[in-house]
Amino acid sequence: MAQQWEADLKDWAAGWDAVRGTEVAPQNVVAWAGTVPSEDGLVLVCAEDQVVMARGAVNTQEKDVLSQDVLLTGAVQELDRGLGFPGEAGMFDAPMGDVTRFEVDEWGKPVAHSTLSVQDEVAYMGPLFADASTERDSAEVLDPLVSSMANEAFLADAERLYTVVPEDEVPDRESQGWKRAAVVLRLG
Repeated sequence: MAQQWEADLKDWAAGWDAVRGTEVAPQNVVAWAGTVPSEDGLVLVCAEDQVVMARGAVNTQEKDVLSQDVLLTGAVQELDRGLGFPGEAGMFDAPMGDVTRFEVDEWGKPVAHSTLSVQDEVAYMGPLFADASTERDSAEVLDPLVSSMANEAFLADAERLYTVVPEDEVPDRESQGWKRAAVVLRLG
């Protein structure tokens, strides 16, 4: 039986590509099915308990794993926690074709941003960026940003939200309500 991320793969991968922008080539994202396709530049996605087997098959094909990231998911209603922004901060959004850019400004200065792409019942959230020059904990602006973006995804009829992050970002994202869904291997 397929996992939800597998059933949604076409949509979240399209959202991921949209968030990455038109300057880069679309990714060839495939679910692990027991073998490694022969194409170059694949992005192989597998359940966490299949990583060792998938990496072994990649090595057998004499390919390299360039990076290993984590696919996170969450129901939009669970990620929308109704959090407010601190102080004088406020959020602005700008639709830009297949994506919407969200920016948190405080006193006219950008302090955080991210991008969202909605594909049918699935939305994909790009990387979260926070201004490192401020003394505040970045979670004070990033957590409400995620909450607000989840609300926007809900208003666009998305049911689930996905994002791909490095392993070291997982604890911060789990505190926002995200859950591990799969492992993402970029092959070279």
